Amino acid sequence: MPYFSRFSIAPVAALTFSTLSYPATANENAQDGDHIMVGAGVLLQKDPFLDSETQAYPLPLISIRQGVFYFEGTEAGVELEADWNEITPALSVFVAGRFTNGQDREKVTADAGARVSLTSQYGTISIGYQHDVTDKFNGGEAIARYSLPISVGSFTITPALQASWLDRKTANYMYGVTAKQRAKMIEKERDVLLPISQISDDAWNFGGDITVTAQIGDHILLYGSLGGTYLDKSIRNSPAIDQEWEAEAVLGIAYSF
Repeated sequence: MPYFSRFSIAPVAALTFSTLSYPATANENAQDGDHIMVGAGVLLQKDPFLDSETQAYPLPLISIRQGVFYFEGTEAGVELEADWNEITPALSVFVAGRFTNGQDREKVTADAGARVSLTSQYGTISIGYQHDVTDKFNGGEAIARYSLPISVGSFTITPALQASWLDRKTANYMYGVTAKQRAKMIEKERDVLLPISQISDDAWNFGGDITVTAQIGDHILLYGSLGGTYLDKSIRNSPAIDQEWEAEAVLGIAYSF
């Protein structure tokens, strides 16, 4: 299933639903079938870097599905589904935006990837892999995720668990600090100057999230999510990192056509 939201964004890139590593799928949020949905929200983000503070960003919300084509947040692609004994297997091929966190570390790149998923009454399990296609860091990431939507009247509550493997290049791109980035901090006279640091090994990050949606009438959807990711030791050992977790929350409202 395509990503309904991928919340790991820099403020400059807050153009749509966005990237940490705990996206909720369109199917999880009961938005299957052709639809066009637009809205607005706010993103609260706590990154793991030294002395970082919780940041709040405005967040446009966009979700479009027409036939096999979809655009969900910063991901666009093609999804092919089949029905088999009350199980729905799916294959998605996509291009997705990738955004780094941390003040003066903001970068925007793009990945291409593929994902397979199985959806049944017991939830959705998916496994995917994506790789940088902008020649900025030439790394890749694999993501395994399980989610279970629970309907309660007009509400849908979706808890989820996720594991992601980042190769060394991707881990360093997401959590390392370059000399150019530090120079930018010095130029802007930041109170906290992150030390130049590299992530020298691959990383396994584990996280979870819970998403709540409320349908109001035929067109309005209220959306809220809260999630966190526990960082691998190879990341936590960096002198630029002083938190074991990173976390994000989103509140928003959208209108479907």
